[in-house]
Amino acid sequence: MTARRLSIIGSVVYLLWAALHIQAAYKVRQLADSVQPSMIQGRLNQDSWMLLCAAVIVGVVSLLMLRRTSELGYWLNLGVAGVSDIGFIAFVLVPGYAKPWPGLEGPVLWGVAWMFSTAALVMVRRGSAEGVRTEVGDQAHLR
Repeated sequence: MTARRLSIIGSVVYLLWAALHIQAAYKVRQLADSVQPSMIQGRLNQDSWMLLCAAVIVGVVSLLMLRRTSELGYWLNLGVAGVSDIGFIAFVLVPGYAKPWPGLEGPVLWGVAWMFSTAALVMVRRGSAEGVRTEVGDQAHLR
């Protein structure tokens, strides 16, 4: 499999992760609307906003950068999705506030996207990718 194909698969899986988190942001917003106005409602609204922002960032980066095997795009999506999912695992799944399934959908998508994106980036770095490798600033892109 070529680096380009691996990168596209990683990008599509990150887009699925983004869609899942947009849905989660909506559900958290609905939960916020169901509680009395308070600090709890405010924090739930903030959590909904943060989930939405993370999903939009991952989705946009995926569309613009990862499909071209961008190292910057790789690190941005790895970081944003990782921080989001590690917090969810630590503060929601581990204490048992959500069932493991479907709770692990996001982390599984993140892991799969990370795997394919990493494989693509490694191939580009090793120069074994199909296509032409060019340097644009500090970013390697596959055309």
